[in-house]
Amino acid sequence: MKLLQTNIFQPLSVPKGQSLELIDIFDASWKKTIELQSHSSLTYLLVGSDADMDIHITSAWSYCSCKIFGLFVSDAKHPVAGSLKVSLNHSQTSADVELISFLREGAKVAIDGSIDIWNHLDQVHGRLLEQNIILGKHISLKTLPKLHVASHNVRASHGANIDTLDQQKLFYMMSRGLTQQQSQTLLVDWYIDYVLSHFTRISETEKKLVYKKLK
Repeated sequence: MKLLQTNIFQPLSVPKGQSLELIDIFDASWKKTIELQSHSSLTYLLVGSDADMDIHITSAWSYCSCKIFGLFVSDAKHPVAGSLKVSLNHSQTSADVELISFLREGAKVAIDGSIDIWNHLDQVHGRLLEQNIILGKHISLKTLPKLHVASHNVRASHGANIDTLDQQKLFYMMSRGLTQQQSQTLLVDWYIDYVLSHFTRISETEKKLVYKKLK
């Protein structure tokens, strides 16, 4: 099952035994809840600019998993803020979260990602990574990945990166005749391609919509 939505805020439930690929494109203040039923899986992409989000994803039963990506772009006129929280309430569940922000000139980004693992659980995996790619100056950034782990037999990790684009790769492409802007665009596109490669049912038209939002 596949869904692509723009500014749709209604609660969503992934039915028992179903697999859902979901892409949400936002440019507004929004709140959304997603619930995973037993033996279900979710591959979820949030795409946003000039957005304020509040996303809560919960495992309603055992044997469910989610892989979540965020692609955000901000400049002086388009701030990005909000929180994404994943609650793993049952054993034999997993969450893999990767949030990538592109910070252009004057960007303002404040994103809090978190994974909560309840007590008395086992065979639970939680991973959270926030990546922030600096593309301009005068940046305001708040990145705060959080893990709340109340069980012992789990695997959990979290981290945050703040970096510029690979200077060696930029130099190489520019030495082959590309401009700095063209080289930078190709490297940014690599991140987007990496995320979209996890969506097996996405069409070329849907890919173009994602790229358009991030340009």
